[in-house]
Amino acid sequence: MHPGAGRATLTGKECEVSVTATTGEHIIIVNGLGAVYLRINRKARRIILRLTEEGEIAVTVPRGVPYGEALDFVLSRRDWIAQQQARRDRGETGLPPLPYEPPTLDRAAAAAILEPRIRELASSHGLTIGRIQVKAQRTLWGSCATGGRISINWKAARLPDHLRDYVILHELAHLRHRNHGPHYWHALDKLVGGDAKVLDRELRRWPLKLL
Repeated sequence: MHPGAGRATLTGKECEVSVTATTGEHIIIVNGLGAVYLRINRKARRIILRLTEEGEIAVTVPRGVPYGEALDFVLSRRDWIAQQQARRDRGETGLPPLPYEPPTLDRAAAAAILEPRIRELASSHGLTIGRIQVKAQRTLWGSCATGGRISINWKAARLPDHLRDYVILHELAHLRHRNHGPHYWHALDKLVGGDAKVLDRELRRWPLKLL
C-alpha cells in the first residue's frame, strides 16, 4: 500500500485508504468497523490495538511491518473491538475498556514467561525466594507466603511488560514487609525506581475481569 488516497483491497477486504502526509498516518475505512488509524512507531516491538477515549480504533505498527499484516491483525480482533465499543456506547464506567488488546496467551505459555522473570527480578534485587506458583486467582494478582513462596496470577503475563514486572515486584517486596504499611511502600518504591504509586494507578486500568 502506497501513500495517497483511494481504494485498495487488503486481505480480501475492500477498504478505502487515505494517508495524512504530515504524520504518515494511514486511515483505513474497513467494512463493519469504520475508520482504523495505523501509525508507525519505530520503538514498537509488536502490533498494538487499542480503542481511544474518543472511540477511535488505533493501531501501532512496528517499522517494517506491512500494513496488510496490521490490517489482518485488526480483522482477527473484530469481536474484541465490538465488545469494547459496546461497553463504551453503554457508558459503562465500572470497568472501562482496556487501554489496548493484550497478547493472546494460555496458562502454560504465561508460566514460561513469568517463572524465569520472577527469578530474574528476585536475583537482581538480592532477594531469596522459595517455590513459584502460577495460578488462576479470581481477584488477586499475586501473593507472597511463608517461606518465600511467590504466587502470581497467570494473567500478569498479558500485561504490558512494565506492569507485569510491577506485579512481580509488588509480591517480592512482601519478602521484606508482610503488610501494606509505609515501610512496605517505601521498599516497593525503591524496587520500581520511585514509581510505585504511578504504576499502581496504571495497573487499575487493567482489571482482571477483562483479561
